[in-house]
Parts: sequence; C-alpha cells; structure tokens
Amino acid sequence: MIAAATLHAFSTEMLVGSMTFSVVATVLCFGESVFRKVGERAQRGLDHAGYFAAIFSLCCIPIVAITGNAAGDASSSPILVNKMLLSGLCLGLWIGVIHGRRTWGPEMWSNRKMGLIHTGIVCAGYTTAAMLGSIGSVMTRGETVGDVFGIWPHFDNAPSLSFGLSVLLMSFSLTALLVVIFVQPKGEKVKS
Repeated sequence: MIAAATLHAFSTEMLVGSMTFSVVATVLCFGESVFRKVGERAQRGLDHAGYFAAIFSLCCIPIVAITGNAAGDASSSPILVNKMLLSGLCLGLWIGVIHGRRTWGPEMWSNRKMGLIHTGIVCAGYTTAAMLGSIGSVMTRGETVGDVFGIWPHFDNAPSLSFGLSVLLMSFSLTALLVVIFVQPKGEKVKS
C-alpha cells in the first residue's frame, strides 16, 4: 500500500507541472496576440495546449486536496485549514479559466482585453497554487522559497469559522456558481 503522503507528493507534482505548462502556453499565446511574431498556427497550438493543460490541472486539484487531507489532520493544524481554504480558491480560479476559454473560444486572442483578463486569471490561479506549495514546504521542511520575497503571506493562524457561517458561505458560493452556469446570459464566441 502506498502512503497518503507519497500519493500527495505525486499528485502535487502532476498538478504543478500541468499548471506551469498551462501558464507558459497562455502567456506565450497572449504575447503572440500582442506582438504577432510567430504566426496564427503557432498561436492556435499554444491556445489548445494551455486549455488542455488547464483541464488536466482542474482534474488534479481535488486529488491533491484529498491526498493532502489524508496525509495530515486538518482539524488540529491551522496551516492545513488554510491549505484547504486556498485549495477551494485555486479550484474556483481554474474553473474560471476553463469556463472563460470555453465560452469565448480560441478567437478571444483577437481581443487584447479578453486575452489580458484570461491571462490574469491563469496567473492568479498559478499564484494560489504556489501559495499552497509554500504551505506544504513550511509543513514538511519548516521553510519556503516564498520567504525570500518578503511579501509572501504566512499561514500560521487559521480563520475561525463557525459551522453556520461555513454553511452560509458554501451556499453563497454554490448560488454564484449556479447563476454563472444557468442564469447568466451565455457569452458569444469572439468573431475574428
């Protein structure tokens, strides 16, 4: 039997690799939409690569969260509580990345504002994943590369949320998700 910590390390590496690939492809795609140096075919390839890497990342996030929770006791560690909260934020950002790309289509790169917004959401999702990795590094080694920057947040204390407040926040999140999926007017694909 494989230990939960080993599965967590493996799934984390899969997640970080796919997210890094998605971010690099998306940033290069945005750069191509601004500077027009490589060509439309290369941009289309970068767009598809970033999109499919984001989908794979989205599939990895719950696995990483579950194996991380199994590797430690979240009820006794404020650091693990913060890690679980950031996992939810990371999941939401990557859902936004995929939903935006699917809604706008690959032609979104012809509109610089949409391309910039999409690239910003991808980078925010990656930053959240980097914070999660930083927390894991603090837990296992007592230090993190993020400490070099000086502005990296510390997660030694967890917010105190009652059960009622947790249910209320979950209800708001679920309502917002359902509104975006079913009520909000569907976006139209960008026409090039």
